[in-house]
Amino acid sequence: MSSAFSQSRYNPESILNYQKVDQKWLHFGFTLAINNMDFALYNSGLSNARAEQVVFSPGFSVGIVSDLRLHENWSLRFLPGLEFGERTIKYSNLPQDEVTVESVLVNLPLLLKYRARRLNNYRPYLIGGASYKIDVQSQDALDPDNNMLIRLNTTDFYLELGAGVDFYLPYFKLATELKFAIGLRDILNHKYDIENPGYEGYTDAIRGMNSKIITLSFHFE
Repeated sequence: MSSAFSQSRYNPESILNYQKVDQKWLHFGFTLAINNMDFALYNSGLSNARAEQVVFSPGFSVGIVSDLRLHENWSLRFLPGLEFGERTIKYSNLPQDEVTVESVLVNLPLLLKYRARRLNNYRPYLIGGASYKIDVQSQDALDPDNNMLIRLNTTDFYLELGAGVDFYLPYFKLATELKFAIGLRDILNHKYDIENPGYEGYTDAIRGMNSKIITLSFHFE
């Protein structure tokens, strides 16, 4: 009877996995993620040409996690990595109605993480901060053969905000995180490419353009 009673009270969720990770003042890991890059477009109205919408394709990201413990509930995170993505802008009243923009971003974010109280082997959190991104795919010249008829500036600053859940497994911690990043600068290069004339209308149609990125990350720590 006592054995049956003790078994009925046994709850495997009460076993706390991998507790030492939250006690380390500094720990590392790596990140795998999928992303969706977008543009916020503002038409200039200088002509009948208009940038109508952005068609985005799923991209992916990889990175390194470094986490500095500030307090029981707070940590400072630096997550350098690479982000790969592609966006297609649809135009109206121009000879070519689609323009493709490819990006490979070196991402340098510095983020503050607030962790709620741990519930068994789960711990929700909020994260926010800023990042500096360098587009190593940005072109010095247009590439009409590959449908690249506008150019982007090389660098941009972003505000980032997200939420996630830490899952404590026996030998490591897995975090799933959804994060939004909003670029603060006009990312469009408005200078004409004198070596490829005839495509100025694709740039002139847009008064300004800001980058937006949604990322679903899986952190292994």
